[in-house]
Amino acid sequence: MNTNILDGVKVIDLSRYISGPNACTLLGNLGADVIKVESPDGEPVREYEPALNGESFYYMVFNRNKRGVTLNTRTEKGKALLRALLADADVLVENYRPGTLEKMGLGWEELHKLNPKLILASISGFGQSGPMAGKAGFDSILQATSGLMSLTGSPDGEPYLMGTFVIDYCTSVYCAYAVLAALMQRGKTGEGQRVELSLMDTAASLLIDAIPEDKLLHKYRTRIGNLDKCTAPVGCFKDKNGTYVYIIAAPQAHWLKLADIIGHPELTEDPRFKTVPVRHAHAAEVNAYVAQWTETLTAEEIIGILDKAGIPAAKVLSVHEFLQLDQVAYNRQVINVPYGDLGDIPMQGFPVSFSAMPEQLFRGAPTLGEHNYEVYGQLGYTKEQLDKMKEAHDI
Repeated sequence: MNTNILDGVKVIDLSRYISGPNACTLLGNLGADVIKVESPDGEPVREYEPALNGESFYYMVFNRNKRGVTLNTRTEKGKALLRALLADADVLVENYRPGTLEKMGLGWEELHKLNPKLILASISGFGQSGPMAGKAGFDSILQATSGLMSLTGSPDGEPYLMGTFVIDYCTSVYCAYAVLAALMQRGKTGEGQRVELSLMDTAASLLIDAIPEDKLLHKYRTRIGNLDKCTAPVGCFKDKNGTYVYIIAAPQAHWLKLADIIGHPELTEDPRFKTVPVRHAHAAEVNAYVAQWTETLTAEEIIGILDKAGIPAAKVLSVHEFLQLDQVAYNRQVINVPYGDLGDIPMQGFPVSFSAMPEQLFRGAPTLGEHNYEVYGQLGYTKEQLDKMKEAHDI
């Protein structure tokens, strides 16, 4: 019995960079037949470093579990091929600038006529319509625009980008979630629909409670570095060797234990530190007491003591150090994925574990045009026809 929940679902991936490609990989992990469509010159990220023998890791990690074809959307034969791919597809994912599909003659109305069951997932920077719809949007631009960058960094320093493309990643998850919901709805109605996502809307969803705080309390969130916005003591503390340990004693119960551990049980009755709200108001002062304690011990000693007390603490690791953890290996978060002639490439594992519906690695990311003959052959095109189309730069 096939346990792949999306077995038989055909997804056409017209997207680039991270948000769309990763969404399609998430669908591919569940068994969907994802066909990545690139221009004959390839997706721009294929040129990104780091790379091995000219092949970009950036491309590989966001495009596994797909078949790959090339197609020129500027030629009539290329457009005809795309229409043929979409005629029996279940899902189309695209992140062109708004209006591009319409210029290609493939706006939502045309697509719905071509294939009434098709689900179109459109990702944009700022939305498909509205005063900023035409503006180019990348993760970093939305980090700047949304206020997320203004919240990142030390209070007396410049705003910082987050260390990864969190808006793109979250948008990809929202996209996969939206596609699954639309597939369920289609099962009830028989009709496809268009779902729209934007990096701006994703960024807004990441603002936690800053919106009601702004609108109702007229308090405006700013950078607080490694402090917590609600409680204390929290932060990065140096051990005796200068190694950083992150400690968070968020609930009152943790603070009562920590005060005793650091040798200052009397602080629990100090008016400045007695409750969560007042302790938060005096965060720098309470953190100073914790820092005095951590500077007398090694990181391993600090973590051992706090682990035993049930207080969350962790050594601040580099990515390289993280990858050496036994738990990372146990969780299979580094797996080998084949890519062309390069062989196995180590990369991230699967983010979800199912008991009866396992995510699987069906194939690595496709090399440029790797499945042209296979996919287009299934549409009835002969090798000779495809060879001529390749010469004409149609594929």
